Amino acid sequence: MSEIGSLSGKLQRESELLRDLNDALLILEVDALGRRSEFGFSAKDVSRSRRFIADFAGRLCLALTSKSSSIDMQPIVNHFKSSTKPIEDWVEDMSQLVLQISNEKIADKAIPILEDILSLLDDQFTEDLQRLYAR
Repeated sequence: MSEIGSLSGKLQRESELLRDLNDALLILEVDALGRRSEFGFSAKDVSRSRRFIADFAGRLCLALTSKSSSIDMQPIVNHFKSSTKPIEDWVEDMSQLVLQISNEKIADKAIPILEDILSLLDDQFTEDLQRLYAR
């Protein structure tokens, strides 16, 4: 596969992950505000979003703490390791997020952690997109 094709596939996976995480975050924020029915989200949507985010945060935490991570998590791990925030702090945030997301009502601390993750992933996606167009 050509380098551009490989990068294009990576960008497709990153954009899907960002979209799914953004959707899940939106649903959880709306639920935390007690406005789920106004936006047409069901309890099943909230539950699915919680599981998706908890699964992602758990996999990311594991990938950040292990010497080797799965191929799909490696670019994300590399980006987190190159951020100004220490890995230990990210791991602590991920662990807290997994605990907080399982509560009936999401703690106020969980939303900023999710937004930090999305911001970092969005930065990575933008950098990868710029690399594709620079070719």
